Amino acid sequence: MRATNEAPGWTSQFRELIGTVDADLDDIAGHADLLDPDDYGPSQVFGAERHAAGSNGITWPSVRYPGGQSLAVFWPDVIPIPTQGAHFAYHWNGTAVDYVKQLDTGEVMGVF
Repeated sequence: MRATNEAPGWTSQFRELIGTVDADLDDIAGHADLLDPDDYGPSQVFGAERHAAGSNGITWPSVRYPGGQSLAVFWPDVIPIPTQGAHFAYHWNGTAVDYVKQLDTGEVMGVF
């Protein structure tokens, strides 16, 4: 929002999507060269090679969220249609997102 000079106020809404993946994915957890948060080149080459080989997708430990897990699937039928979870509105104060409101419950959470 900073890059587009958004005016302060409740400006962005996001919906949580909940689903499952029951497929064999290539795990790249042990490949430090593919987990650089600032250089996607090697991981993009690896992904393109695995896609061409018919892989369903890849999974890796998140490089930005400690303890998180990430995945990329190469075929639309690998993930069933998700269901909608919570609905959020993000409040932009002109400098940063300072509050998030969960629209289905009305709860407002501060961002620190």
